[in-house]
Amino acid sequence: MLDVPIYGRIAALELFRPHGEAHDLLFIATERYKFCVLQWDPEAAEVITRAMGDVSDRIGRPTDNGQIGIIDPDCRLIGLHLYDGLFKVIPFDNKGQLKEAFNIRLESLDLM
Repeated sequence: MLDVPIYGRIAALELFRPHGEAHDLLFIATERYKFCVLQWDPEAAEVITRAMGDVSDRIGRPTDNGQIGIIDPDCRLIGLHLYDGLFKVIPFDNKGQLKEAFNIRLESLDLM
């Protein structure tokens, strides 16, 4: 067992394995719109940060029902519902690395 400090309240937590990876990765998003992708290195017995960033937007009203974070079963993208009327997409490239995030505007504000 290992304790790892996370600075913030966790809003989304997803375990996934991109194509070509031997081990699972852990996606964590916080209520303050920060995210990271962590990997456990069994040889060094340590946690490695594979990616991290800020997914906040200057516009938009935070969702009333809480943030939603999901990962496509084929590991093509991470989807985040953080603001009413917006769906943020963080795509993976062919090597399993995260690419630049973009927003999709939603007509309906009621997303479950």
